[in-house]
Amino acid sequence: MGMWGRMLLVPAAAPLAITLQDRLASTAIVAAEGFLPGSVAFGAVGDTDALDSAHDPSIDREDLLARLHDIPAAAAPVLLDALLDREDVLDLSGRASFRPLTLFEHRAMADVVGDLIRFLPPSRVRIDRAPISGLNHCEMGGDGVARVRLVGTNGTTLAGRAHALVHELGHALIGIARHDGHAYRAGYGAPGYRRFYPRRGIVDEEALVRAIADAWLLRRNVPWARTFPGAIDGDGRDLPADALAEWSRARLAEGLGLPFAD
Repeated sequence: MGMWGRMLLVPAAAPLAITLQDRLASTAIVAAEGFLPGSVAFGAVGDTDALDSAHDPSIDREDLLARLHDIPAAAAPVLLDALLDREDVLDLSGRASFRPLTLFEHRAMADVVGDLIRFLPPSRVRIDRAPISGLNHCEMGGDGVARVRLVGTNGTTLAGRAHALVHELGHALIGIARHDGHAYRAGYGAPGYRRFYPRRGIVDEEALVRAIADAWLLRRNVPWARTFPGAIDGDGRDLPADALAEWSRARLAEGLGLPFAD
C-alpha cells in the first residue's frame, strides 16, 4: 500500500469501507459514497482554521486512532494520516501518476459556485502528481476529462496551494460544461475581473476563474489573503468576500446560459 497518498479512497465493496463508515459515523470525517464510481471517499473537509497545514487540526487524532483499534497496527497510522489530509489521496485500488480531487478541494469549489458544482463531477478531473515547470494549467481531453497540472511553487500553505487549484478547477468546470454541450459564452480573454464587477454580463473566462479563486480564499480564515503580495489579485483587495462569491456564481451561470440571481 505504501505511505504515498492521503484522502482515503476505498472500493465500495471492500469490508474496510463498511468498517470505516461504522467507526467514523460520529466524527468530523466525511464519508462520500460514489464520490468516484465504485468507491467511498473518506476525508477531512474542515476549513475554519488558518489552512496552514494539509492536516485538519480540528479533528482529534487520538480519538480517531482509538476508533481504528481493530485495524492492523501497521495500517492504522497510514489510514489515519490519509483521513486527516485535505490535499492528497490514498487510493487503495492502486497507484497512478495522477490523483482525483479530495473532498476538501471539491467542497472548496462548491463553496463559491454552489449547485453549479454539478458541472464538475470528480470522475472527470485528474490532477497530475508530479509538479511541472512553467505555469499551472488545465487541459481538456477529447474524452471529456480535465487534466490539471500544477507547479511546485504554489505556496507553503494549504490555503495558497488550494487557491491555485480552485483557479484551475474553474477552467475545468467550464471545459467539462463545454464538452457536454453547455458552452461558456466567452473566450479565455484576459485577467482582471474588476472591469466587469459588479455589473451583470458575460465575463472573460480567465477573469471569472480568478474571481472564483479569490472569493474562496477571502471567505476563509486566512489573515494574509488581502495583504500578502500575489495572494489574490489586486482587483479583489477591497471587495467583500461574500459579495464577490455571489457575483462570481451569478456570472458563471449567466455565461453558461442558465438562470441566475443577482
